Amino acid sequence: MPGITVFDLHCDTIDALAFGNSGPFVGFPSTEGDLVHNQLALSLERMQSVGPWCQCYAVWVPDQLHELTPLEFYRRARTYFLAQMAEHRESVVQIRDARTIDEVLASGKTAAMFTVENASPVGSDLGIVDEWQADGVKMVTLTWNGKNTIASGNDTTDGLSSFGRQVVRALEDRRIVVDVSHLNDAGFWDLMKVVRRPFAASHSNLREVCGHKRNLTDDQFRAIRDMGGIVGINYYTEFVRDGAKGPEQVTFDDLSAHIERFLDLDGEGAIALGSDFDGCTPPSWLSSCEMLPTFYQRIVKRFGESVTRRLFYENAHDFFVRNETE
Repeated sequence: MPGITVFDLHCDTIDALAFGNSGPFVGFPSTEGDLVHNQLALSLERMQSVGPWCQCYAVWVPDQLHELTPLEFYRRARTYFLAQMAEHRESVVQIRDARTIDEVLASGKTAAMFTVENASPVGSDLGIVDEWQADGVKMVTLTWNGKNTIASGNDTTDGLSSFGRQVVRALEDRRIVVDVSHLNDAGFWDLMKVVRRPFAASHSNLREVCGHKRNLTDDQFRAIRDMGGIVGINYYTEFVRDGAKGPEQVTFDDLSAHIERFLDLDGEGAIALGSDFDGCTPPSWLSSCEMLPTFYQRIVKRFGESVTRRLFYENAHDFFVRNETE
């Protein structure tokens, strides 16, 4: 099977490797190894066997931390990520400007984008946004499921705070993409009143297909689409099919129903992959990176080559390039 090109907007691989089987990560799969060699869903050696790959590596900051503050947690994960970039520079390059992605992939290396899931490390200090810019962070999810100083996630009901509006402006001014996955409905529509630049939902599906509140409504997707934004399709079984309780219960038809709905909403140019690998339970037939070529071919058969290329790589690539230049 010929190589494919992949751009994935979200994974939790950094956390799993940096923190291992401890704290909020008790019960995770084997976390031995590093970014190149591991038994997680994503390893550079297996990704490179698939084809050229740009991966957004998130630092997921849990809502409940006991031994570390959110900022300390972020900094520890950042130190791990940057050390991995240095140690494996023959295999992977951190992307600080999306216009370099194609060059990196053409060299045979994996392109790595550094992102943050849950902006709680900001606390009340806008200066942390400058730190993120210096670290090369390219996208920030405003919340996880709970409430922080910026906004409320899908387990809470408050909207975007006045300080959150300042954070959004600071992110946009530094061309760090605002990410609304996990944000609740009130926060989403509050954001729409202040957002000035295209934004993302890095790993979210559609509520019309699967009613989980973590998924987007049709109107929310239209708003993202009309702003020139991007949505990454999430593989997590509970966000794909109502009532799904395990990896065997979600079929290709279940996941492709979300793609079909996105296309029905004129979303061909606004969808990408947002696997949530190493942070969720995906379907058994899509549980690791080496399964992407078969998935690609099934999408081609269902939706055609053009839609598939845009979904797997082109839309996300073009979105981040526009973020640098427009």
